[in-house]
Amino acid sequence: MAAVAGVDGRRGGWVIAVVNTTTVPRLESVEFVAPLAPALTDDLAVIAIDMPIGLPDHAPRACDVAARKLLRPHGSRVFPAPPRTALAHPDDYAAACEAALSASGRSLSRQTWNLLRAIAEVDTLADDPRIVECHPEIAFALMNGQPIDERKKTPAGREARLDLLRRWLPDLADPTYGDDGLDAIACAWSAARIASGDALALPHGEVPRDAVGRPMRICA
Repeated sequence: MAAVAGVDGRRGGWVIAVVNTTTVPRLESVEFVAPLAPALTDDLAVIAIDMPIGLPDHAPRACDVAARKLLRPHGSRVFPAPPRTALAHPDDYAAACEAALSASGRSLSRQTWNLLRAIAEVDTLADDPRIVECHPEIAFALMNGQPIDERKKTPAGREARLDLLRRWLPDLADPTYGDDGLDAIACAWSAARIASGDALALPHGEVPRDAVGRPMRICA
C-alpha cells in the first residue's frame, strides 16, 4: 500500500489520518494515538505533521513569516515557533518565557507554551526523513485558491473545509475528533503532495536549517 499520514496535535496526544494513495485516494483511518512513535509504521511513505520541527535560536523563522503572508488577512492562524531553548521548560511558563526572551527578544504566548511538550515529542522523532512539517490552513488555502475566511470552529468554517477535502476524498464522511480530524486529513493531503513532488515549500529557495540541522520549512 502506498500510504501517507497527516498528524495534528490534540490534548494528550495526536490525531493521525492515514490515506491510501495507490489509485483513487482513500481514507484508511482517523485515530487518536498517544504517544505518536508506534503509529509511524513502516508502510507510511510521508508523515506530514502540524508541529514545528526546525526550531530557531533567535530570529523568527522565515517559513512562519511566509506562511502568515500567504494566509493574510488570517496570518494569526500561524503560531510562531518557539526557540529551542524554551523546550526545556514545558512545566514552567515563566521559565519558558525567560528562555525565549533571552534567545529571541520575545516572550511566549500561552498557546505556544502549551505546545512545548508536543514539540519536544516530535523533536525526538524528527530525524526520520519521512516526517515533514506542514500547516493545515496552508493546505486548505491551496485547495481553495485563497484562505478560508470562516474560522474552522464555526459550522460554516467546518463545512467549507469538509467540502474541500471531499474534492480529494469523494466518499469522506464527517470525521471524528472535531477540527483536529479535519486538520489531520488536510495534513495527509499535504503528505500526498510531498510524496508526489507537487508540494509548495515555504520559504521559497534555499531552506534554512536550525542548530541541529533540521529544516525550518513548511510544506503543503
